[in-house]
Amino acid sequence: MLKTANKPLFVEISDYSFLVARVSATSGRIQVESLLELPTDIAPEQATESILQFSSTKKGQLCLSVCGMYPPQALLRRTTLESPNKAKDPAYLIDFVKQQFKIDVESHAIFPLNAALGTPFQPEKLAGKELIFCGAPKAAILAEQERLLSYNLYPERLELGTLATLGGMMRYNRLKGIKAPTLMLEITETQAQVLIFQGDQLDVARPIPYGLSSMYPLVQQELGLKDEDSARKLFSSNTFDFTEMGPVLLKKMLKELQASTGFYEVQTGQTIGQIYLNLLPENLNWVGRSLSRTLGVDVIEPDLATWLEGSNITLADGVETSKLDKRWFGLFALMCDYNPQAEAADAKGK
Repeated sequence: MLKTANKPLFVEISDYSFLVARVSATSGRIQVESLLELPTDIAPEQATESILQFSSTKKGQLCLSVCGMYPPQALLRRTTLESPNKAKDPAYLIDFVKQQFKIDVESHAIFPLNAALGTPFQPEKLAGKELIFCGAPKAAILAEQERLLSYNLYPERLELGTLATLGGMMRYNRLKGIKAPTLMLEITETQAQVLIFQGDQLDVARPIPYGLSSMYPLVQQELGLKDEDSARKLFSSNTFDFTEMGPVLLKKMLKELQASTGFYEVQTGQTIGQIYLNLLPENLNWVGRSLSRTLGVDVIEPDLATWLEGSNITLADGVETSKLDKRWFGLFALMCDYNPQAEAADAKGK
């Protein structure tokens, strides 16, 4: 049974965190009433008990929620249509996706956006030939839905957390007056996603076939560990500083990043000014430091208080952001409806 009388929740679950916020509403002016962090390896029954208690929901009732997910093999690509006039034919887009991304379109849920505006693609209202395709394998989305339901969460809205964070970071740069292009890097176990944007325009979206798991054999080799599992456990702990090993562990990823940023800078004449690493916990902050030194850019550490104030989100008494790390930015980013054109018009009217 869906329980709607209680306060709704915003939830973000990734490889690195399980974050929950109890809020006054899921749209409009939102007040964050309380925050909860659960272990990523928590058992479903324990997660359910914690969520029911946090939301004051009775057993057997579902908690209304807006959820951000990071399914394996999620798709986020910017590309150029070779024949924009043919895009009115659905078969053309299906063929285009097959050829460009080498995926089985039948097994994927894919949603195209106009790259210039970030609006849903409509063949009769084609805004240029640049599109952003986003989506994920249907099986992965279904698995995420089933996992949320197993925690007694009813996802009123289920979003790709990457897109919500990207929109939030674009707004953050506007609030902070950051003009230079930003590299947003999202690293998961199996791959990394490269996103380069300036202002409200996403210019680059491409995957890198190297994630954290590609570093475990190197950790094993460098430290003389008995197996990769030992390397993984050490890598995930807070007991060893990998900063000095950073250039070795990140060598393949850096090569891909330098290729992406170099091509972008040559094509646009713009220099990447800063990097934002989505999702990574504090024990992996050395990744940002290493990339910052090699690429010659600053690392963005979001000022959550400034962002919330500029996003029509307030905090109840007792909720503080000063002790929250940057992982929480993605959860707060889920709370907003991003419309740069409307915001610009509103600001001009003021």
